[in-house]
Amino acid sequence: MEIPDLGILIKKVDIALTKEMNNFASQYDLTGVQMSIIDFLGRKQNNQATQQEIEREFNIQRSTTTIILQRMERRKLVFRSTDKSDRRKRYVKLQAKAIELFPIVNEYIAKHQKRLIEQFSVEELKTAVKVLNKIRENVNE
Repeated sequence: MEIPDLGILIKKVDIALTKEMNNFASQYDLTGVQMSIIDFLGRKQNNQATQQEIEREFNIQRSTTTIILQRMERRKLVFRSTDKSDRRKRYVKLQAKAIELFPIVNEYIAKHQKRLIEQFSVEELKTAVKVLNKIRENVNE
């Protein structure tokens, strides 16, 4: 068996998943990343997290996160505030508009996840997770 270029294969899968999520998100005038952030915050206590938690969850740089959150703030999806005791710390909280979208977003993501995993056995999934985590760890070194 000839082994394909794993980097290219992973990139193609990422593009396909991103495109599918963006297509769904567009009907709500969102992007897939915005949808993911709404889902992440919606599952947090008080629908709130720090900007740093968002950066870590999605493995994105501070500058990119700031741009995404500024756009979401302009659209009244999130509200950002600064910690009174530590001005470097910023909190991000869902606003009413995003709270209304959360059940739709969460259901889509859950169904999407179920559809992805139901085509594999438990052993195949364990192997896939192990392989992907190992690749991620080696890339981050």
